[in-house]
Amino acid sequence: MMNDTKGQMHVLEVLLVATLFTSAVNVSVNILPTSDANNLEENDLYFSGLEILEMLDVWQPSDATIAAAHDDSTLAWWLATDNDASIKQYLDAGLASSVSYRLEATHSGQTEVIVDREVPSGPVVQSFRIVWADNEIWDLSLKLWYGYREG
Repeated sequence: MMNDTKGQMHVLEVLLVATLFTSAVNVSVNILPTSDANNLEENDLYFSGLEILEMLDVWQPSDATIAAAHDDSTLAWWLATDNDASIKQYLDAGLASSVSYRLEATHSGQTEVIVDREVPSGPVVQSFRIVWADNEIWDLSLKLWYGYREG
């Protein structure tokens, strides 16, 4: 009878150790971050940038003459007429207030800054859009990050 009790205790000890081990593994898997844990915020920023540039590009100007001259694109119209203030106002209104950005455009071999904000040393996400404006291709680069949006 004594041998049976020792055997039962050993089985219980093995089960207890196995349960503790699997619990520890489960807790560590749930608590420790995975390699792509930060990608969710970066993906949100990236797709927000793509979406806001696309919406401005497909937004048709209400004036038919202006729309026809700029391929039905408000973005192309504002780029062609150097209306940087309207682009900035649109981006400020369309992006969350916790998101800051810098917009650059390359065309005719030159890069110009449309919305000038100092890019931080932390994580920055970049969205792109190619636009036909003013009879040339404009390559837009929208850099986005979480942080205070100054002037």
